Order: sequence, then C-alpha cells, then structure tokens
Amino acid sequence: MMRKTTFKGANVFISRNLVPPEIFDSLHDVLKDNGAEIFLCCDPSRNGPDDYHVIASRDHEKFNDLRQKGCNLLGMTVSLPFQNEIDKLVTAMGGLLQSKASSDINFVIVKNVLAGKYKWALNNLKKPIIVSENWVHQC
Repeated sequence: MMRKTTFKGANVFISRNLVPPEIFDSLHDVLKDNGAEIFLCCDPSRNGPDDYHVIASRDHEKFNDLRQKGCNLLGMTVSLPFQNEIDKLVTAMGGLLQSKASSDINFVIVKNVLAGKYKWALNNLKKPIIVSENWVHQC
C-alpha cells in the first residue's frame, strides 16, 4: 500500500489538552498515515514553517496564545467546494463547515488536484493541508 504524503516534512504537535478525546486517536492516526512527524505535546516554541499545532477550535483558551507566538494552527474548520454527507461528518467531529474560501481555514477538501479550490489553497494558504474527501471518512 502506498503511503500518503499530505503532511510529509511537517512536525505536527497534538496534545490531549487541545483536542477532544473522541477524535484524538483518529486524528493522530490520519496525520501519521499522511506523513506527519507526530509530537504528543504542545510546544509553542516550535513555530517554524514546518511546525503545526492541532487545536480543537478558536474558542479554546490556548488559541490566542499559540497564534500570538506565531504557531501554525490546524483546527477543525473546513472548507468544501461540495457538500453532502461530508457536512454531517465534519459537524459530528466538532468541525465548522465553510462553503466559501477563507484565509483562516485549516483544511480544504477537494475531489482532485485540478479543482480550483486546490489551486487557490496551494497558492494562497501556503500550508500542506489540502486533503481528499477520503480523509474526512477516515477521521
């Protein structure tokens, strides 16, 4: 089986204090399966371009602290160019679904790399966070 590389070269910090327990294990596995180097902690001093911190939402007490320290944040906000059962899956995992492109999103889910949203995210977000619809199902 070929290993996915969406997060290849990324250091991803995932802490049980910042992610709901019901999704922690699934999220950990998906990130690892997609090539991330996983660290089971929160380390705000790690704020390089390849360092990412997973946080449940903007409402979390640590959100502003991590953002002020220049950390790249991966949250549960998702943008989709298509909506169907994915909407139910995202909201069931505590995510916020946005149908319009926005610079403060963390995940853009596209059907393929030819999609306009993929190109927009690649050129504008400058983050290795573009994933497929399968990723949501895996979570």
